[in-house]
Amino acid sequence: MKVSTVAEMRNLDKGAIETFKIPDLILMENAGDAVYFVINNEFGIEGKRFTIFCGIGNNGGDGFVVARKLHSIGGQVKVFLLGDKAKLTGCAKDNFDMISALPIDIHEFSSVEQAQSSVSHCDAIVDAVFGTGLVRDVGGTYREVIELINQSQKTVFSIDIPSGVNGDTGQVMGCAVSADYTVTFGLPKRGNLLFPGFDLCGKLYVTHISFSPSHYNADTIRVETNDPLPLPQRGEDTHKGSYGKVLFIAGSSNYLGAPYFSALSFLKAGGGLSYLASPESITNFLATKGSEIVFVPQKQTDNGALSLKAKDQLLEFSDTVDMVIMGPG
Repeated sequence: MKVSTVAEMRNLDKGAIETFKIPDLILMENAGDAVYFVINNEFGIEGKRFTIFCGIGNNGGDGFVVARKLHSIGGQVKVFLLGDKAKLTGCAKDNFDMISALPIDIHEFSSVEQAQSSVSHCDAIVDAVFGTGLVRDVGGTYREVIELINQSQKTVFSIDIPSGVNGDTGQVMGCAVSADYTVTFGLPKRGNLLFPGFDLCGKLYVTHISFSPSHYNADTIRVETNDPLPLPQRGEDTHKGSYGKVLFIAGSSNYLGAPYFSALSFLKAGGGLSYLASPESITNFLATKGSEIVFVPQKQTDNGALSLKAKDQLLEFSDTVDMVIMGPG
């Protein structure tokens, strides 16, 4: 899976709107629907009480969509707007107008005391304060709200990224929400996967908001997660010698771990025969650790390193293997 920067995701959003003609209102609807889906599957909705903290940007707009959907399925919803509602614009304002027409309890946040009762009596909190574009440290009222959320001991769902986490670095910008679940959109952002952001996300969901697959796979996004490849299947008519032979020339009296783990790693990766040529004084000990490794004890110097006297034997032995690795330890 590819991993985007904040700027790369903005470009994907822009391309979806301009190239694929998907209105931003639909993208926001899809984002809110994804969060609703996760909440319903992980926590349940009907008859439960939700407190939603919304900023005045698009992250808050996603929160308004979530509020409407939770209300539609029987959740009891209370929304706290952080900021001046007169500053809402675009589809965030459109979605605020939608929930304002519904019997949803909406308050412009004024103090922690105002929200304390709602937080104390709710079942879960939705964090829709800041998205991935945060570039300055959190302070003032926003810091108070984040601290209130973290002290609540309630289940917390964050939208896109926990508020207060930098979307590119994963670093905490002054303070940050510690979420139980985070729902991000399109692709994971680097801040979702880098510590401490990864830890603060809790269980991370990467959801689709109707982008084209070709959009996700753009060559301009060059960072991807490293998915381990499965070990190759071995044929029934083969033996360990069919899967490669490697000679490790490694180790000294003071460094036993590196040669052992090097030789073992080849076997764990699916290799066939792993030979370890190490100083004779450490061979018996290493043999008690690695029963699948073939040991080739060698002459050593007074300080416990491999001796030059072993050169001819090792050169001869190297002709019988596929690869030689020298140096660990």
